[in-house]
Amino acid sequence: MKRLILIFTGLCGLLAGPIMADDKIWIDQTALETFLDDAAAKGFVGVVGVSGPNGTLYTRAYGDAVAGQTAYTPDTIVDIASISKQFTGAAILKLREEGRLTLDDPLSRFLPSAPDDKAAITLHQLLTHTAGFPDVIGADEEAIPRADYIGRAFKAPLLFSPGARYEYSNVGYSLLAAVIEQASGMTYEAYLRDRLWKPAGMFMTGYYLPDYTGRTFPRTEEGVSGLHGADELLARTGGNTWHLYGNGGILSTVEDMLRWHRALLGDGILSADSKALLFTPHVPEDAQGVYHYGYGWSIVPDYRGKKLVWHNGGGYFTRADFWRFPEDGTAFFLASHGGDVEPYKVADGLAEILQGRTPKPVKP
Repeated sequence: MKRLILIFTGLCGLLAGPIMADDKIWIDQTALETFLDDAAAKGFVGVVGVSGPNGTLYTRAYGDAVAGQTAYTPDTIVDIASISKQFTGAAILKLREEGRLTLDDPLSRFLPSAPDDKAAITLHQLLTHTAGFPDVIGADEEAIPRADYIGRAFKAPLLFSPGARYEYSNVGYSLLAAVIEQASGMTYEAYLRDRLWKPAGMFMTGYYLPDYTGRTFPRTEEGVSGLHGADELLARTGGNTWHLYGNGGILSTVEDMLRWHRALLGDGILSADSKALLFTPHVPEDAQGVYHYGYGWSIVPDYRGKKLVWHNGGGYFTRADFWRFPEDGTAFFLASHGGDVEPYKVADGLAEILQGRTPKPVKP
């Protein structure tokens, strides 16, 4: 699951005019619809949802999820790609709350086969991409059991000494998924479902456990290795999905993702202490010091005067962005599987609207 560092620059909606929440104007809906209509006219296809602190304010869907057959709707099942990492970060912190691990624990506590050069790597280093593991060690569509994946990861040379610097690594987050299984005694997906998703009211989020009957999965026309959708990839890997577990590939809906945003505003699922760790700018991601990495989130401490907590993702079948402004409780999620306008271009404009500014029209 890839992630990009940005340079900031069907229909289901509400009535026209400003959208209100708690007697405050959160969104100029006219500006929102004008901007999104223009993006769609230029080639954006997918789903968009906007939330305030107490509920979803706006959802909209554009274009076909399956060309010529099925339109996008807010119920379309989308692959959130590397946005999955923040669920892994939340699960590690939940286990910490349960007294099952600490952030300073070495990898070898949970995975005793770790070789000498990797045994002392801490969970904090894995969470912050400072452990030194490479980005990937195989293709997403390769079916690989957990033991084989861990063995391959442990044989891979480290890129640098643990803790020396930041280097984005999907492998590190898949190893965290294995840690979650060892610490909890549950499968990675089952632990997230029981401790995070069900308490947040998210019943269409996961890999294999949700009932997707009657739901649409977007289809790419070109495909990869004979696969045209995320559901097909999961069927091929058949649960031996360790190139994705922990780092990407979670399926969800726009409404479930907005439910998660609201859950993170309260302390019902994660404590205030856990959330502080989740959203701390632990390490810089860029030389300019604009972006920092938390635990599965990218943090921009000063996004035009406000703190931004965000992540994006890109895989074979999706591009997605999830942006949160915790100070005022607003957020948006959007996902697309193709088209001439990438979601990150739409995301920048949505952020402007949420902050009360006029966005620039997107450029294909």
